[in-house]
Amino acid sequence: MPTIKQAEGLAELGLWEEAWETLDELSALDRIMPPALRIRLDCCPHMNAWLEGMEIAKLLRDGTAENRLAAAHFYLELARLYIENEEWEGARRAVQDCVMALPEGHEELLKDPAIAKMME
Repeated sequence: MPTIKQAEGLAELGLWEEAWETLDELSALDRIMPPALRIRLDCCPHMNAWLEGMEIAKLLRDGTAENRLAAAHFYLELARLYIENEEWEGARRAVQDCVMALPEGHEELLKDPAIAKMME
């Protein structure tokens, strides 16, 4: 039976689909645990699974520091996608969600070139 560690290793190697499939093969209980959700959330931008990512990020953004950081990273990627497509309202929402997940990271957000461009 696959393990979370195996999925994590696959994600670290950039094997996003394989990591996702490994997570799908975990027990129902393991699939909903924060470590599995963080790995899946990390896979989402690479697999264009933005809707799934938004749902997972909502689950993690009010949790532990590790969970909030994972959610904030996802929201940053989502904001970049919106900016790239000139969808400014979506980008603003994603930035707000990022700050809600990780309030202490708001200054770092402003250093991101894509975010700074949006703020001009």
